Amino acid sequence: SGSNSSLAELIMQILIMQMKTAVAIILASLGVHSVHAVKAYHSSLQRSSLRIEPDGEWRSTSKLVALFGNLTPYADSQQVPSAYKPIPNKTFMADSDREGFNNMRMCWEEAICYAYLTRRTYRIPALLERSDKRVQLTLLKQLGRPLNMFSYYDERSFKMVIPSMLASDPLPVPDDIFQPEHSFLADPPENFSQSNLVYTERTRSLGQYAGDKHLVPHEDYVRLIQSALRIRWDLLQRAADRLEEYGLEPGKYVCLHRRRGDFDAFYWKTTVPGMLSNDKVVNHVAPAIKGQTVLVLTDLYDSDFLDKLVSVAGAARVVCWTNKTVTGFDKAFSPQLDMLSAVPAAKFFASPISTFSWGILRWRIQAGWHKVGSPLNFIGSTEPYTPFEPDGRANSPGATGTWF
Repeated sequence: SGSNSSLAELIMQILIMQMKTAVAIILASLGVHSVHAVKAYHSSLQRSSLRIEPDGEWRSTSKLVALFGNLTPYADSQQVPSAYKPIPNKTFMADSDREGFNNMRMCWEEAICYAYLTRRTYRIPALLERSDKRVQLTLLKQLGRPLNMFSYYDERSFKMVIPSMLASDPLPVPDDIFQPEHSFLADPPENFSQSNLVYTERTRSLGQYAGDKHLVPHEDYVRLIQSALRIRWDLLQRAADRLEEYGLEPGKYVCLHRRRGDFDAFYWKTTVPGMLSNDKVVNHVAPAIKGQTVLVLTDLYDSDFLDKLVSVAGAARVVCWTNKTVTGFDKAFSPQLDMLSAVPAAKFFASPISTFSWGILRWRIQAGWHKVGSPLNFIGSTEPYTPFEPDGRANSPGATGTWF
């Protein structure tokens, strides 16, 4: 459906895409290896340049792929082999975490890895009815979203990689269910023989999968998660729209995540007191933000801090939308949109200890904006707290080869 003008525009875009592809093929066959021509050729093979969204609007996926790399779903025409062949009639499930999105994300990642480790079919848990208010469960229902990970991640991409079923689907052997007393992080499930393993909310599975000593080699599990968990197109598009709305050009701004709220009341006071000082944080980041556009992600709008980023640290411009009222889609997915807005930053400054910051770093790696081995940046000195523990404790992102 659509007007004649929009149809004509669509046909023109398709013709242009086909012409670029044809030119690239001809140049390649003649041995003229133009970088742009070869890129256009490979891009045309991997991605359809246009797709239609539920609202009937045509979107360009090529821009989103350039922005978000391997965070984007697989192309509609692309088939990806399953990561493993599950043992028949064996399933694995762990309840979703009831805290914020990044705690849920970490629990899902751990459970997916253990399903892979034990070669069991992964049962996709529902979001808990008593989830933290930040999950916006009521609003997700109003928006008609799936009340599971597919509110955030692309369902087709996931199901191609991970042998899975919904938790509500009938069990292959319904009479053989076992609920272990301890989390699989403490008591690995390799030796359990029961058909259906169910780790309830009581045995919380919160952890950093890439630092889990049972999940080795770590690189294999990092590849597993990055291949399975791809962000939905509509979230990617909205994040891209927001960057454009605020004049944030990919690769040309610095992003700071400054966790406040509950961290002010406990973590910063007891662990890293310097994080509470606007002056200390501003002076710490000043060398990196002088003359730069700065995006500040925070849960507390602090005009004194924002002003000093310009007046003291010399930032050219500061963007912070924490004080803006959001509704509907933007409210339901506020954390994810913030995280995605940080992904294509030239440099990112994290809040130590924060799973929100770790989530951004994970996504920046998956999208190709942060290379493993590149320096990590924090909004202040992390002494005496050390974010990395050799045995994977605390918020360690992994062992050798998978460190941020």
